[in-house]
Amino acid sequence: MKFDFGDNLKKLRNSKGLTQEQVAELLNVSKQSISRWENNITYPDISFLPILASFYCVTVDSLLGADYESNKAILNEYSLRRSEAHHLGNMQDAFELSQELYAQFPNDKSVINNIMSDSYLMGLHDINGKKKHYLEMSIAIAERFLKMTSDIEEQCRCVSNIATCYKLLNQQEKAILWANKLPSMWFGIESTSIGIWEGQDKIDHIQCSLDAALHLVHRLLFVYAEKAELTTENRIKILEKIPRIFETMFENGDCGFYNLFLSRVYVEIAKLCADAMDKSIESLKKAAKFAKNYDTLTAGEHTSLLFRNQKIAPEEFTKAHNDTQCERIRKELYSESFHCLRDTSPFKTIVEQLETE
Repeated sequence: MKFDFGDNLKKLRNSKGLTQEQVAELLNVSKQSISRWENNITYPDISFLPILASFYCVTVDSLLGADYESNKAILNEYSLRRSEAHHLGNMQDAFELSQELYAQFPNDKSVINNIMSDSYLMGLHDINGKKKHYLEMSIAIAERFLKMTSDIEEQCRCVSNIATCYKLLNQQEKAILWANKLPSMWFGIESTSIGIWEGQDKIDHIQCSLDAALHLVHRLLFVYAEKAELTTENRIKILEKIPRIFETMFENGDCGFYNLFLSRVYVEIAKLCADAMDKSIESLKKAAKFAKNYDTLTAGEHTSLLFRNQKIAPEEFTKAHNDTQCERIRKELYSESFHCLRDTSPFKTIVEQLETE
């Protein structure tokens, strides 16, 4: 791929969230000069290159693209290794790879986003008992990213990350303050694109929006069911709505990644009705079925009407542990919630099935 000097300048400017007028004023040159450089009409004097490089916090070689191909190769290699680490549940390895790359490319947007995300995950799961350290790191990186980018989606991602980190740090006021900066879902691409795109693009966007909506509705119902003032009966009723929604959306049973969510939902239902043996056992059987479906997924495409031709790519799934979903479900069955079922034959059969998967 041929290196484009003007495009590189434009990307560097956008990464700082600056207009051509602002750059021109800060560098004491005309706006026309900035425009001509970014459009490859003319080029800055060679003596001005160190000033430009310093302004954008890059080397002159990087500014000129002398290290473009080698940097691209390094980024691609790290990206593949990080994705593999996440896929295998090696969160520590993924974080260390992101950290190494961030030290080399502190101004690359994809690198910043990765280290922001990975430090958040390290804090979320309290890896090495350093929850506070990792969450504060993620906040600091997100705040730095906010100052660099003018991209609305990237800004929202940073704000969401900061709000969530503060919540995990039990700083509720700050969490609410940052969360309130985010726009309503009605102003997002999922809502707006319905009236914008045409033809196949419209169908593609609708399918992506349905996927996002399904993910959100599942999470909302799951959290709602945890409300302390609800009776056990009503909690079960709410959780039972989730599988019915998925059955409606995926009439062919091709739930893909959502098999993971469904296995979790049925475990929670089983916990809540553990005193009613038949219903609890039936829910655990379904949890085991969906866990096995998730663990044995192969690459392909959805066939159900609303998601037809959308890809199923298990190799892109990520997790924060090394266990299969069957192993995770089996471990949950040893919790106190299922004490009253532990000696029953149907329960033992489910445990054995999960152990052999």
